Amino acid sequence: MSDILKKISETITETGKSVSEKTKQVGNAAKLNAKIISSEHSIGENYIVLGKYYYDTYKDNPDDDVAETVNAVTASIDAISEMKAQLLAIKGLVKCVNCGAECPCDDDYCGKCGTKLVKPEPVVEEEEAETPAEETDEAETPEITDTTEE
Repeated sequence: MSDILKKISETITETGKSVSEKTKQVGNAAKLNAKIISSEHSIGENYIVLGKYYYDTYKDNPDDDVAETVNAVTASIDAISEMKAQLLAIKGLVKCVNCGAECPCDDDYCGKCGTKLVKPEPVVEEEEAETPAEETDEAETPEITDTTEE
């Protein structure tokens, strides 16, 4: 009986050591995975910084290989700027060109720095601006009537 208990004890001890070793391996693997993810994130952030530096430095004269991408970034920046201006106009605000403060459109001068405010141009809706050609086309189109008998 003593031999059986001794074998059970040895088996339990060996199993405990095996589980402990596997737990260490899993923990070490998780630590390495976290370090890898952190390093990859750092690389991505550095790529962004590098790309922004290149764009800011060479946006007016980019290499032919990246000109399309540089132009796409410029177009996106311009579109965002226009949408932000439209958003401010909807809110009844205008941004000061000197300090960036958002001021009511009714004000002539910035309340923060005193700079004369540049008023946005009124937005003309495309539906309201109907061209004479469109009116002419509609007037010249003959009316078609259904002549089939039922």
